[in-house]
Amino acid sequence: MIGPLDAHAPYDAGPYRLLAGLGSGGMGTVHLALPPDGGPHDLVAFKTVRQDVEFLADFRLRFRREAEAARAVRGPYVAALVGADPDAERPWLATEYVVGPSLDEAVDRSGPLPVAAVRELGADLARGLAAVHGARLVHRDLKPGNVILGSGGPRLIDFGIAQAYDATALTATGIMVGSPGFMSPEHVAADRSVTSASDVFCLGAVLCFAATGQGPFHDSELAAVVNRIARGGADLSAVPEELREVITSCLHTDPGQRPTTGGLLRTLDPAGTAAARPGVAPARREGPFPWPEGVRKQIGEYEVAVGRALLAPVRAEVPPPPPLAPPEPPPGAHARVNRLGWGIGIAAAAVVGVVTAVAISLWGGGGQNEGGGSGSGGTGGPSAPPAAVTVMSTMSDFGPDATDRAKAPDGWSPWSAVSSEPKEAERCALRDTTLVCSFLAAEPDEQGIRGGWLEARDASDGTPKWRYPAEGTTQRVVGFGPVDIDAERVYTQAPDGDGFAVLDLATGEPVAKLPGEPGYRPSLVRVHEGRIFTSYEGASGEGATGNMLFRAFSADDRKLLWERVINRAYQYSLDVVADGERLHLTSPDSTFALDPATGETVAEVPQMCTALAQGGRYLSCSPSGMRDSATLKKADVYQTALPVGLGRDGTVLVPAGGNAIDPEGLDAVDMETGDRRWTTQEWAESSLAVVADDRVLIAGADDMRSLSLADGKETAGRRSFEGWPEDEAPKAMLVSGGVVFLAFPDGTVLTAHVP
Repeated sequence: MIGPLDAHAPYDAGPYRLLAGLGSGGMGTVHLALPPDGGPHDLVAFKTVRQDVEFLADFRLRFRREAEAARAVRGPYVAALVGADPDAERPWLATEYVVGPSLDEAVDRSGPLPVAAVRELGADLARGLAAVHGARLVHRDLKPGNVILGSGGPRLIDFGIAQAYDATALTATGIMVGSPGFMSPEHVAADRSVTSASDVFCLGAVLCFAATGQGPFHDSELAAVVNRIARGGADLSAVPEELREVITSCLHTDPGQRPTTGGLLRTLDPAGTAAARPGVAPARREGPFPWPEGVRKQIGEYEVAVGRALLAPVRAEVPPPPPLAPPEPPPGAHARVNRLGWGIGIAAAAVVGVVTAVAISLWGGGGQNEGGGSGSGGTGGPSAPPAAVTVMSTMSDFGPDATDRAKAPDGWSPWSAVSSEPKEAERCALRDTTLVCSFLAAEPDEQGIRGGWLEARDASDGTPKWRYPAEGTTQRVVGFGPVDIDAERVYTQAPDGDGFAVLDLATGEPVAKLPGEPGYRPSLVRVHEGRIFTSYEGASGEGATGNMLFRAFSADDRKLLWERVINRAYQYSLDVVADGERLHLTSPDSTFALDPATGETVAEVPQMCTALAQGGRYLSCSPSGMRDSATLKKADVYQTALPVGLGRDGTVLVPAGGNAIDPEGLDAVDMETGDRRWTTQEWAESSLAVVADDRVLIAGADDMRSLSLADGKETAGRRSFEGWPEDEAPKAMLVSGGVVFLAFPDGTVLTAHVP
C-alpha cells in the first residue's frame, strides 16, 4: 500500500518529484512520483537502485541494455518504461504507475477470484506477455506480486529482470532469477534456457493462485517447491473444473508442449482476438473489467491513497507553522494546484465506503429536509438538519440541536448490538426512531463476491426491525452501499443489479422499483424535495471514464422526469447543492451545475471541481481554486481540499500540515481567512471527527474525545462506552438528540450519551 515518504527520501530524484513510498525490493526502493506540471496520466513508479548493487561488475551495462530493450514494450496490458538513467549517481528507472493492488494483495484480502474474472485475467495477461515477447524479451519473474489490478483490468509490471533474447550473457552468472513457487522448470535448471514458454508456465501458476488463493507448488520448504516444479508435481485439486485444463496445459514440464500466448487467447477468450502476434499491440478491452466487489473496493482505496499523496505538502517547501499561528499559504501552492485538484477528483470517484474516511460523502444527504437531500447553509459546509429529518453518518456538522437530549428517540437508553455473524459496518442513517446501517460480509463467497445488505434497528433500544435483502439471500450488487432515505421510504440498489429498490422504512418491504438500463450498472441515489436522482455507470466505459447515465424520478409516483447521458462524468459525484436549487456533477475536465427540475446544464466550467462535503457550498477546482457550488463562480475563500470535517460556522478541520497520509494532528482553520484557530496532536488517520453543536467529537481506536469548536479545549474527559470493540475505531458516526451512534468494522453498533 502507499505510505508516507521516508524521512531521508530526497525531495527530487531525476526529473521527478517524489510523492510517497511504494515499497522496496532486492534492487532498491520504489516511490510514487510525478514529473513537473504532470497530470493524472503522468504518475510513475520511480525505482532507484541500491548503492551496493550499482557497484556490481557490469551492472550499469546490463541495466542500460535491459532498459533499452524494455522501452520497446508498449500496450494496454503492461506498465511501460517511461524513463531511465543508467549513468546517474543512483541509477533509476520509471514505469507507468497503475492505481490498484497487486494480485497477491487482492486475493489475500478478498479471497480467490471467480472463474469468469480468472478467465479474463488470463486473457489480458496473455496479451501483455505477447507484447513483452514481441519486443524479444522474457519477463522471467511473472508472479502475483507483479500483476497489478487496475480499474480497467490487469497490468504486467517489473521488467527489471527481464532479459533480451540476444543478450542472455548479461544476466549475472549463478543467480536464480525468479520467485519460488512461480518459476518454470527452466528457471530452476541451470542447463536449460528460459524462453517465452517459461513465462507461459509462470502464467499458469499465477492463474492457479488467482483461482484458489495458493500456488500449484506451494510448500513450506523451498527445496520441496523446487523439486515439485522440476518433476511436474502441481497440485490443482482446488482449481475449478472450468479452468483446470488450461492451467494444466501451461504447467507442462516440456516447454514445447505448452500453449503459446495466441493459443491461450483462443482458449480463454474465443470471442475476442483469435491470436496475439508478437510485436502487435492488442486493442484495449471493451467495457469495464469484471472484478468482484472486494477487488473494486481495494482499487478505490488505492485511488484515495493516491489522492492523499497528491495533496500532501512538499516537505522541503512548507515548514511546520508555529503553534496557533495563522498559516501562510505554502510556497509553490499554485504550482501544485494541478496535482491537488486531480487528487480530489480521484477521491471523489473512489468506491463507496472509502471516501467517507476523508469526509467526501458518497452516501445520501447532509442537512436533509423533510423530502431528503442536501442543504448548504453556513460558510463552509452543509446546513444543520432541522427537526424530524434524516441524519446521515456522512454529515460533517449535525447542527445546534445535536446535543439536545430532549430530542433523543422516544424511550432511548444506551445500548450495544454485537454481531452474530462476520460482517463489516459501512455507514448508517437515522430517521425518527429507525436506525438503518449498511454492512458487507466479512469474507467473499465462492465466486469472490462480498455480499452486502441493510439492517434496521429501533434507535431507542437496538431491537432488530428488518434486513434487506432477507437473511440467507445473496446480494450480488457490486459496490453495494449508496442509499438515501426520506420520511417513509429507503432507496437502495436492487439486489439483482437492475436499477434501484424502494423500501418501506418501517418494514423494509419493497414497495416499488426504479428501473435500470441495459448496459448500465446502478451507482448512486439521492432524494430531495420530492425528486429522486440516480446515476448509472456505463458498461461501455472503464470505471468513471465511460458514458454515465443520470435520471430524475418523482418521489410520489416514481415517474421518470428526465434523463441524460454525460460522457466521462463521475457517477459518484452526483450531489444536491444550494438548498436543492442545483445538481453538481464533475468529470476529469469539466464541472456541471444542472437544473434539478429539467436536467439541463445551467453552468459549466472546463475544470474538475469537487465538493468539500456533501451538499457543501464550495467546490475545490483545478486550477482556479474555490468556486461556489451553485453558480460555479470563483469564491474568495481559503483554498483547501479533502477536509476531515466542516462546521456550519466556517471552521474546516484538516490534517495538521496538510499531511493526510501520516497526520501530525488535526487543525481547525477559518475558511474565510485561512487562519488556524486551534490544533490537537491526538489524531490518527483512522479517526473520525464531526461537529455537534458547539463541540468537535473525535472517535479513535479506543475512545472518544469532546473538544470545544471555538478553541479546541477538552469539554469532557476521554470516554470509552460499553461494548466498544478493543483497538477499533468506528467506521460510521452520527449524532442526534444528545445521542452518538457508532458502527464498527466488526459489525458492532452502539449508542451512548454525547460526552
